[in-house]
Amino acid sequence: MNRQFVSVIDDEEDLVYFFREALKQIKGIDVFAFTSPELALEHFMTNLEFYQVVISDYRMPTMTGIEVLCKMKEMNQAVKRILISAFEIQDDLRDCNCVDQFLKKPISMVDLINKVETFVAKLNSN
Repeated sequence: MNRQFVSVIDDEEDLVYFFREALKQIKGIDVFAFTSPELALEHFMTNLEFYQVVISDYRMPTMTGIEVLCKMKEMNQAVKRILISAFEIQDDLRDCNCVDQFLKKPISMVDLINKVETFVAKLNSN
């Protein structure tokens, strides 16, 4: 079995590590947590072939989650991209074709785990 990476990007340190710990329950994946979109992009670029799913918060200081996910889509079309936000961002999402799933905070960890497991299973069946 190939290595399979999932990353979580959120500038709130407590939250990003909470998500990482919850997602570690999924068997067969390595979960990475980033508080910096730039570091997340750097890791993504050097590990393109291993990435399955990326989860990003929308509001971050240096770039939005949509910007991060669009850059990742340009590098790897197959990766599934989940955007999370506590805010209503439907207008921003309408013109964006680089988000596969939008989840509104507060997020149920069960829902997040199930969504990631579904995406990973679909990618593995291709």
